Amino acid sequence: MSGRRNFIQKYMLGGAAALLAGGFARRAAANGYPVGGVKILVGNTPGSAADLIARVVAKRLSDSWKQSVAIENRVGAGGVIAADAVAKSAGDGYTLLLGQEGALAIAPALQPNLSYDPQRDLLPVVALGETDFVLVANPKTGMRSLADLIGEARKQPGKYTYASAGNGSLHHLAFELLKNRAGIDLVHIPFRGGPLGMNDVIAGQVDVMFIGVAPALAQIQSGRLTALALGGASRNPLLPQVPTVAETFPDFRATTWFALFAPGGTPADVLERINREATQAVREPELRATLAAQGINALGGSALQLAELVREDTRKFAQLARQVRLESN
Repeated sequence: MSGRRNFIQKYMLGGAAALLAGGFARRAAANGYPVGGVKILVGNTPGSAADLIARVVAKRLSDSWKQSVAIENRVGAGGVIAADAVAKSAGDGYTLLLGQEGALAIAPALQPNLSYDPQRDLLPVVALGETDFVLVANPKTGMRSLADLIGEARKQPGKYTYASAGNGSLHHLAFELLKNRAGIDLVHIPFRGGPLGMNDVIAGQVDVMFIGVAPALAQIQSGRLTALALGGASRNPLLPQVPTVAETFPDFRATTWFALFAPGGTPADVLERINREATQAVREPELRATLAAQGINALGGSALQLAELVREDTRKFAQLARQVRLESN
């Protein structure tokens, strides 16, 4: 229990310590925030689920604050490039991160010399949503199920390829776990973002991949991709006929979350305002329905809840990286 408490305290007290060190002359201070444009850095490509939720939430915040809330895609290294840029930004509330487990929980397990400390340099603000991953294949492979993939891969080890959003991304880690559980061998092809990898699966340049339901849904419905299995704990209402990987390999889980983080030193009252209004936004019935139609479950909630989520995922992915002997290179 003390370890958990210390983790969360480091998260929540980091902002106050940095604020005292830097003085109180930040333009973000409390009552007037925001008095100018806000920028949200997204470590994913346009068209990804992370980009989608960032843009719909940014629009709601912009309408509420009467200030621009711009999205800037800083793609690469499983979200680490965007996270590093935000970690090094001024703690004034005007630069935020749309972060996921890749940069906040997986990278620490794979990169001992990470250029930022996720606990100290990136303060949790609010979890916005989560979505299942879906295992998809190019229809020309002839694969129609997880059993087909496993059978073909066992017959011809090393023949088939899988795409990811980059080394160390959840796409990468989820597939390595599947390889480990199924006893199969496929070749990893990393891309700078999930949609880019998905495009090459559609084109037949790569055979299969795990990707969020949101960017893949239209391609599955059009027949350009075949859904083999879902990574969530239960079947997805948007793809009700598609079984989960867990029906074959119990406890398998491949889902991703999207959350806002702020640089260390951001004043607590600014964090609270962003949390409050972002939570209100994602819990609006209209916005919840918009996200649900894309396979994203809206969340919201407290910064402490997000800190706990990051803590649990950091522990889980460190264990998983050891289990599948995954390295960042």
